[in-house]
Amino acid sequence: MKKSTVSVILGLLVVAFGVFFGLQALGYLKEVKVTFDGWWTLFIIVPCVISIVNSGLNLFNTIAVGVGVLLLLSEQGVFQNDLGYKLMIPYVMVIFGLSIIFKRPIKLNKEGNNGIFAGNQGENYFAVFGGNTPNFNGVDFRGANAYAIFGGVELKLQNANIRRDCIINSYTVFGGTDIILPKNVKAIVNSTPIFGGVDNRFLSEAGENAPTVLIRAISVFGGTDIK
Repeated sequence: MKKSTVSVILGLLVVAFGVFFGLQALGYLKEVKVTFDGWWTLFIIVPCVISIVNSGLNLFNTIAVGVGVLLLLSEQGVFQNDLGYKLMIPYVMVIFGLSIIFKRPIKLNKEGNNGIFAGNQGENYFAVFGGNTPNFNGVDFRGANAYAIFGGVELKLQNANIRRDCIINSYTVFGGTDIILPKNVKAIVNSTPIFGGVDNRFLSEAGENAPTVLIRAISVFGGTDIK
């Protein structure tokens, strides 16, 4: 399934729900009920299932679909005493641990001024029901992967040393990632918003042959701010 097809399907679902609730507000279709306890979790589960079908399992969609299912089961009363919510952090830890054990090297195509996009994959930074603000002052930065799940990651790179092209992958589920770039680099942003978005306010002052930072953002009810 192509990315454009996924966007069209999700867009049509949102429009259909909007029209339905609008008609109910006007006094029509009051006898029709399409909601159930935890119905809102489908906006987490469905996009992630589409992502799995479209591009296969990865750390992001595996964690997100599991969290969505746990929330749905909790809302349906399958889990008592908030057990579903209590299981979310252990679930994330187990999936993350398995991803480390079975991690395979990722080959990226060379792009950019310096051809380094095929190099270092970057460090992983997680924020699950909390915040994460790593220190990059004076660091030779070569890329990062930020995972904000019901939390926030702040990548303050204004004092980092970026000497070559690199990639920042931002994955957010009901969370947010802030990326603050130094002015002496260029930025390319590729975003996949699923009821989320990317706010790019970065203004580069870099020359023609300056390093390029490629930012790839996937947002599910979350967002990435670039400045």
